[in-house]
Amino acid sequence: MRSEQTIFNDLARLCTSKGFIHALAFLAFRDNILLYRDEMTAEDMARMYSTDRLIRTEFTTLLGLSMRAAIDWSLPTPDVVAGHIQQSEALLNELHESLLPSDPKAFLADVNDPTTPNPFASGENLREAIFYAAESAYACQYRNLAPRKYRLDADWLSKNKQIDLDVGEAVCLALPDLLNERLVATLESMREKLPEEWTVLPGFGFSCATLASRTGKPVSKIRSFVDAFTLPQDERNVPFKSLGSFNAAYAYPFLQKGSDDFILLQPQGALEAFYETPFYWMCTDAAYSRTALRHRGEFAESFSAERLAHVFGPCRVFRNVELRRTKRETLGEVDVLVSFGDRLIVLQAKSKRLTLEARRGNDRQLQDDFRAAVQDAVDQAFSCASLLLDRTVAAYHDNGERLSLNRPFRTVFPMTIVADHYPALAFQARQFLRASATAHVAAPLVTDVFTLDTMTEMLASPLRFMSYLSFRSRYGDALYASQELVLLGCHLKQNLWLEEDVGLMLLHDDYTVGLDIAMAVRRDGATGAATPEGILTRFEGTHFSEILSRIEDTPEPAAIDLGFLLLELGEDTIEKLNEGIGEILRRTASDGLPHRFTIRLSGAQVGLTVHCSHLTSEGAVALLFKDCDRYLSEASNWFGIGLGPGGDVRLIVKYVGSRSGEDTTRSPAASSPGS
Repeated sequence: MRSEQTIFNDLARLCTSKGFIHALAFLAFRDNILLYRDEMTAEDMARMYSTDRLIRTEFTTLLGLSMRAAIDWSLPTPDVVAGHIQQSEALLNELHESLLPSDPKAFLADVNDPTTPNPFASGENLREAIFYAAESAYACQYRNLAPRKYRLDADWLSKNKQIDLDVGEAVCLALPDLLNERLVATLESMREKLPEEWTVLPGFGFSCATLASRTGKPVSKIRSFVDAFTLPQDERNVPFKSLGSFNAAYAYPFLQKGSDDFILLQPQGALEAFYETPFYWMCTDAAYSRTALRHRGEFAESFSAERLAHVFGPCRVFRNVELRRTKRETLGEVDVLVSFGDRLIVLQAKSKRLTLEARRGNDRQLQDDFRAAVQDAVDQAFSCASLLLDRTVAAYHDNGERLSLNRPFRTVFPMTIVADHYPALAFQARQFLRASATAHVAAPLVTDVFTLDTMTEMLASPLRFMSYLSFRSRYGDALYASQELVLLGCHLKQNLWLEEDVGLMLLHDDYTVGLDIAMAVRRDGATGAATPEGILTRFEGTHFSEILSRIEDTPEPAAIDLGFLLLELGEDTIEKLNEGIGEILRRTASDGLPHRFTIRLSGAQVGLTVHCSHLTSEGAVALLFKDCDRYLSEASNWFGIGLGPGGDVRLIVKYVGSRSGEDTTRSPAASSPGS
């Protein structure tokens, strides 16, 4: 097998050969453009997960290598273009093989033997996972979050780079639509041309003048923005001499062909550069770098708090919470604290990221980066979670007021959020993270601001969001995925609940297909399903769905516990529940008398009784308590739901038995959901 550097050098020679840009344009069209009619479907999106297409890191490698010399825009003959394409694919496949671990037998060793070295602790073995890491951000998120991320740096960017953030957002919003139109027009024009004249390169071209007319922004400001993300022609991406080197194509995705003639082969690349690159410009300013770093941390915290407030409401989300035993003794600080019933979320935000040295496979640097970006924040979250479980510790808002929290806490969910796309974050967290769940502290969720944004978009109620955190904590070790969006996509499709005998389940990246479509519909205005088919749609309009909708925003512990239980039920059980509720509603409507339906959940030592009656609140409570108490001797927990004759949820009861292991024995807890 040839060495990685030898293959890389061959790729470099190919990418600077005559007319290669036309082959690159074809690959961009083939692998990065999603074609669909009328509405975007799962079949349309599934093509983007084919193993035959180039992923973005592969394509950006080709683009970066082509920038190492003056680009030859002349169109070669079709056979030359075809040869460029075939050689590119062959060399990239060979490059992938060279990145695979040199000793596959190391991965077959007994993992239970403490003397066996962990092959994934080697940075060299992780380089393949890092280079081929799945994308954790949508293009729309880069576009929408960049102005938010740099809001506090607007003056510096205007003064030093002549960048107006509003103009940048407008350009990033207009460019994809403009290029789509250009591509369609280019394809149509090819009908009238000879095959030797065919090229899709013009479809990726634009001018600042056209963007100005589209956006209504001054052409001078648009030109300043485009120029800022165009690599100066005298630089030529010289540092990109190996796969682990800095590739300017990520930071400067625009190619200049003429005075006002630009090429953008990856629209998402421009949006990502808008989000990522300005921070590095500011870091080169010694007088401003500390301010830029502080602002990045502020963005991660404020955005996380805003998205959690979207789910839980602003009154339940607190920033910069200090934990104290006395007014002068601060024991810990929580970046973002969410209080919902007897559950808490403790979120710590970090702005560190993976360095170039770590990407090259430096073991020590890789683990140092992970510790700085993730492990330290997880340790802090666990420390604060433990403090919050201590009744002698009080929580104070950043305005100095003491928070009134609903103690004792049933579960604390630690979360760590990083501000940028951190390659192979889920994979590295699985290998390096040192944290274990306890009786009251869940296993931590480590992810980025983009995934948090997506989670809060799709799981937009407290019950849905916390249920996912609960599933994730319980089954995370048994689920193997390239990134968190795959797990979220799987949950939205079928729940993350697993049978007890499942040791490890591998999830393919295409679990995100429905999620990808939903985000494109919600954020980009595409036509298609705004909600993935699955747990959010399957029982819409049923009694089960109605009960969930009435309790999903209710902070009473009994309602939360019932909601968690309902969200774990299988389809057959939900069908029986809907049938039983429908029957008692019909009977009460017929004779006006109270009727009940009881279902025992096998293996879970849990049951549920549903009452329907015209009784007053006091009468309904007494009857429901009596029935639940009858069954409690045979189970750990028993839930009761009181329905009005119209099916409205009036009462929720939870009885806790001695088998449950909870502190309270045979004590009823009741709540009335708000309207």
